[in-house]
Amino acid sequence: TAITNLDASPIVRNLSGAGGGGFLREISGFVTVSASMAAGSTYALVRLPSDARVKSIIFESEAQGAGKFHLGASYSTSSTDGTTDANKGDVIDADFFATLIDCASAVTPPEVINESTTNNLSKRHMPLWEALGVASDPGGFIDIVATINTTDVTTGTGRMGISVRYVE
Repeated sequence: TAITNLDASPIVRNLSGAGGGGFLREISGFVTVSASMAAGSTYALVRLPSDARVKSIIFESEAQGAGKFHLGASYSTSSTDGTTDANKGDVIDADFFATLIDCASAVTPPEVINESTTNNLSKRHMPLWEALGVASDPGGFIDIVATINTTDVTTGTGRMGISVRYVE
């Protein structure tokens, strides 16, 4: 599509991050996982504008003894960033980026942008809200969240984090 747009007469400009050039931004965050955390526990790792086009997510974890995590998206919990009260903290898709990352042993930094196979190539050209299947841009921010699933954390206390590259 991007090349077809540029071959058109008149030329159709591609959007930044959707076939058109743009400035790549990076944000990273980490948490220290608590020992004995049960399935369903969550850790918000980074917060992105709802219109970000996510290009890369690198995940890393120190050994947690046991524990499997989904990596997904929830609406921001903030009352000051433009996220509507009706959406605050709601889960959009708990395993959109990755499913059951095993953190029993240390996880060296793999690319997990589409480990789940849900976030395919075409979705990475969409604003985050659209890629997640939200009907319209809710505005505000979306958190990328790790959720313990299936296997509880046992010893824990290791750090877990991500680095996200995106275009606005």
